[in-house]
Amino acid sequence: MNRLIDIPFDYVWMAEQSKEPGKQFKRYVAAYVRHNHPGYELVKIHKMKAEIKRKEGGD
Repeated sequence: MNRLIDIPFDYVWMAEQSKEPGKQFKRYVAAYVRHNHPGYELVKIHKMKAEIKRKEGGD
């Protein structure tokens, strides 16, 4: 079952400084999920929510 988590707003202005803000924002969110939700991975971004799911074979 997938979950929705909030994305820190700071990632928006940090990504805006990049040449490719959309790609950079996605990288920031994926790293946030890996760091703060071990065993989960990013599925999709819905505005300021990240849809995450448990990794296959993960605890």
